Amino acid sequence: MKRILTFCLALVMMLSLCVACKDEAQTEAQTNQGDVKLWYAYNTENFMQDVEYPEVMAERDSTLRMQCLRNDVESIQLMITPTYNVVEYDFQMKDLKNKAGDVLAADTFEFFAEYYTEITESYNMDSYYGFYPDALVPLANYKDSHYNYISAGMNQGLWIHANIPEDQAAGVYTGSGKLILDGKSYDIPFEVTVYEASIPQENNIRTAIAIWYEYIARGEGYYSPELGEAYYDFLVSKRISPLKAEDILWTMSNVDGYVDWVVEQTKNPMVSNYTLPYDVDMYELGRIVRRESVMTMLSAMAEKNIELRKAGDETIDLFQKASYYLGAVCDEPSGQRVQVAKDCDLIIYQCKREVAEKYFKDQYPDLYESCMKVPHIVTSAYNPEVAGDDTTGGVQTWCGQFQSWHTEAQRQNYYDRRDNSGREYGENLWWYGCESPHAPFPNFHMDDDTIATRIIPWMMFDYDVEGMIYWCVSYYATADIYQYPSVYLNAVGDGQLVYPGAKFGIYGPISSRRLENIREGFEDYECLLMIEKNILAYNEANGTDHDPKEIMGWIYADLYEGTIPERDNAAGFAEQRTAMLEILELFTTDAEAAMDALLDG
Repeated sequence: MKRILTFCLALVMMLSLCVACKDEAQTEAQTNQGDVKLWYAYNTENFMQDVEYPEVMAERDSTLRMQCLRNDVESIQLMITPTYNVVEYDFQMKDLKNKAGDVLAADTFEFFAEYYTEITESYNMDSYYGFYPDALVPLANYKDSHYNYISAGMNQGLWIHANIPEDQAAGVYTGSGKLILDGKSYDIPFEVTVYEASIPQENNIRTAIAIWYEYIARGEGYYSPELGEAYYDFLVSKRISPLKAEDILWTMSNVDGYVDWVVEQTKNPMVSNYTLPYDVDMYELGRIVRRESVMTMLSAMAEKNIELRKAGDETIDLFQKASYYLGAVCDEPSGQRVQVAKDCDLIIYQCKREVAEKYFKDQYPDLYESCMKVPHIVTSAYNPEVAGDDTTGGVQTWCGQFQSWHTEAQRQNYYDRRDNSGREYGENLWWYGCESPHAPFPNFHMDDDTIATRIIPWMMFDYDVEGMIYWCVSYYATADIYQYPSVYLNAVGDGQLVYPGAKFGIYGPISSRRLENIREGFEDYECLLMIEKNILAYNEANGTDHDPKEIMGWIYADLYEGTIPERDNAAGFAEQRTAMLEILELFTTDAEAAMDALLDG
């Protein structure tokens, strides 16, 4: 009995001590909760988790200012830097209002926690070794997985999307959200400007950005065709057209099924490109595209297109977004593969001609031309050895790496081929990046500045580059891609623009800061294109002959030189983008004033 009593007394004393320790810890936490710096960051900036930025922090407040169009998805970062260990954090959003009383609803905004990955090797000059922000995990899933803590002295970024509705009233919307750190709330001011213009649903940059479906299982722990489709749909939602459909569809063994899928993609304005499947044969130089597979696919598309036209769809065109890319046969041709590339191109050209003549010549002239213009993309910079014509075959769509467009002379080589190739239906100009180039040229590497990725579509508009290829977004080459990023041919994070969602309970991929800047860059491209169209409309209405590129050049002239982006220029980029949006808005109300603004520079 005495032993029991002694044990009970000891237990009471221990519990009392625990309560006292807990109360002391809570008091200390409550004292420390004031020791936090909150500051904004542009969506084109990289701030490492483990680096101090006293000068930036001193000059920036926590007001989140965003410039948006209707149907736009714009983003900004809220940086959190505490001097104590934050056990948990959260964010709650409120409605914003403009002076007219219009409401920008709280559910317009999405919140993502930036996941930091340590980089211990880098091949970009002047890159930092440490913890880089990249994966963007929905905040709710981050909380559910108990990752929403911050160590003392570390930086934590919150990535915030504003998804502006198509019918949102223009104006400056103000209000606040609430950041919660260990139960204490901090008001975060918002100032969101919605301009009187809309981003179109349609994408005018053609992309062929590959998903390596076979690698998805390494990251997700399993694979199914449905999961592959989720990856495909995710990229399309980001204005990115994948290179090909899920593997079960992208095959010559189910041509009818693929053509039915093509019909769906043709009707989706967010899709700008799809490549056509093919089979290969062997010949004296190695592998070559099988002629019968090209004829079978193009014929099936022609028959389906005519069927739909006769059923009443008078404008549908299954060839307008189609392309051939023979990556398994003549990628980056050199040596004897130069002749392989020519032979493959000649087969594709002859098949296009035969199908166009058979199905479209007399009744469907628009489909005839569209079929003949299906591009055959070859990853080659301009090279006279690979050039050809309609009788010999050669590169029909040039696709050199970013650095092959750097000088005026290099660009002129591409333009000369496009304008003077002698081909009946011309040649096209695409480009790409992969493990090369490294900085100072733009790339998609994790250890480079994000602004370099964002500016790529601006260059595409300036230099008349029609499309872009990228080799992979899902190269899950390590056991845990969150901890150990892929390092392909000395390029950190190359081939890895999305992350497996399974780690955080998400079906499908998780985005990255790099991918989001690609998407936002594509939206910027649409803005530039709309300004160009407005200038041409003004010329037609007023009998003027203003060159759009000439009078628009000042908008992007200071953002890059050749194809080298101006790094450490996030504020300058934001200023130029705002100038672009203001001109676009002027065209909706006063075209004369918009032209004056452009001419004044």
